[in-house]
Amino acid sequence: MAYTTGAFYVTGGTAAALTTTGSWPHPDPRTTAVLVLAAIAVTAGAALLRWGRSLPHGAYHPVVVQGALLVATAVVLSRDDVTALAIAGIFVFCAIDNLYFFARRAALAHTALLLAAVAGSLLWRQIDPGVVGAVMIVQVAVVAVIGRLVQRAAHGTRDGLTDLLNRRGLDERVEERVEGAHRAGAPLAVALIDIDHFKQVNDLGGHAAGDELLVDLAGRLSARLHALVPAAALARHGGDEFAVVLPGTDLDGAQDVAQALRAEAAPTGLSIGVAQLRAGEDPATLMRRADSALYEAKAAGRGRVAVAGGVDEGLLEDLRTALREGTLQAVLQPVVVPGAGPGATRLVGVEALARWTHPVRGPVSPAVFIPLAEANDLIADLDRVVIRRACADAVELRRAVGQDLFLTVNASGRHLVDPDFLQDLLATATETGWPLSGLVVEVTESTVESASDATRDTLEELRAVGVRVAIDDFGTGYSALSQLDTMPADFLKLDAHFTAQLTVSDRRRALLAGLLRMSTDLGLVVIAEGVETGEQEQALLALGCPLAQGYWYQRPQPVADLVRALHPDTPVVRSA
Repeated sequence: MAYTTGAFYVTGGTAAALTTTGSWPHPDPRTTAVLVLAAIAVTAGAALLRWGRSLPHGAYHPVVVQGALLVATAVVLSRDDVTALAIAGIFVFCAIDNLYFFARRAALAHTALLLAAVAGSLLWRQIDPGVVGAVMIVQVAVVAVIGRLVQRAAHGTRDGLTDLLNRRGLDERVEERVEGAHRAGAPLAVALIDIDHFKQVNDLGGHAAGDELLVDLAGRLSARLHALVPAAALARHGGDEFAVVLPGTDLDGAQDVAQALRAEAAPTGLSIGVAQLRAGEDPATLMRRADSALYEAKAAGRGRVAVAGGVDEGLLEDLRTALREGTLQAVLQPVVVPGAGPGATRLVGVEALARWTHPVRGPVSPAVFIPLAEANDLIADLDRVVIRRACADAVELRRAVGQDLFLTVNASGRHLVDPDFLQDLLATATETGWPLSGLVVEVTESTVESASDATRDTLEELRAVGVRVAIDDFGTGYSALSQLDTMPADFLKLDAHFTAQLTVSDRRRALLAGLLRMSTDLGLVVIAEGVETGEQEQALLALGCPLAQGYWYQRPQPVADLVRALHPDTPVVRSA
């Protein structure tokens, strides 16, 4: 709404101004008045393009009415009838806004006002009624055609493959149910469902197999759902994702329904995110929280139900402030060649980790503020702040220790698909002086499992400019193993839980031995995370693991503390 209305305002104002070009050398009062109105329209349009997204839906009623009145006034003040008729054509923009953005009754009221403005302004100028009638016929034709198209689109609420509600139908149902829940004070929950490893179904059996699975699941889930909650609605949210609307259901009930749907879908695995409507919450926020819960379910290993928790609004606002002011920190943990023991100085790289010290609450765990950022569309901002700080700190560390290092930084799956991700990263490296050849971007194994074409393209682009890629938390899932030959990666970071079992499980050691051989053949370097004991280090040495990190060597520390730990006599001089 903001973009379309703003663009129409700017275009209409510009068009009105162009009708006066013939009188610019000797402007008269009427020309000046039209130019002033045009300037008002262009300014209003620019404001809508910049800030219009923050306006509530109802605010667009006066915005569209104002547009019609501006055009009518310009018609009345035009210096001649030709100019007036040209300006009257701008009314069509108002007609489009009316029909696309407002419900039927409101759209009809706006349209009646529009037609009255068209006729009234032209008749005011005493233009021939036949000409006015012709203009009216054109306006009515535009209204009729656009109205018909909008009506047909509005009725397209069913998915052609599964016959479930589609995305449009879901949006309408959620909006209707949210409004009813708020009015009645009744509970309402929604759930988003993702089919685990659906890409493998398409890869192995073709898209026909994928479609067959979607149709089968749609039928089974729909029957089970309506047996549990007769008033529930099931929709195909898009691709391999379904959505469930559960009126009269609280969070506990929604979790029970979600688990029942998972059982019904077996052996096909489902990841499900559940959210319950909060007081005063709008549909978009409710669905966004369910989406964040689904993301958490997939990131935690898939095949589970995750619940969107309540948001600490105070902490959320403080996090926004910290990101805006750049007060989050990056601590660095050494990556070493195993064998040097505690306090190792055989340093080859460092991993940057985000830390936040709240001005009142003190240190806030990354397990708290990172999911908070994920759930509230702040994760890209968090990544940017931490990567910038990490690059600057790594420059100081390299200068202090006098050797080349690589720096690994984490990037969320959501940030990787941001069109500006690569350019932001390149700009940060340039501004801080950190070389691209020394930069490694870490993505989790769960991100690799569900990697979209956009994600893979970003990883390929990173490697093309010299940035290396690491798969983090490797060993928590299993799908990434089958993708190692095609995944654009340079490092495998072995999950700490995997490392912890090396000294107690012969099978785990055998798995790592095989992984190390395979990684060597594929040109991948393994980094074992979470090394905490000498016995674990000895196991890694015996297996030939090339790199490691963990508390056995050094804890994550600010750059100055890390330099003192590595080289007690070396001062750190930070650049301005």
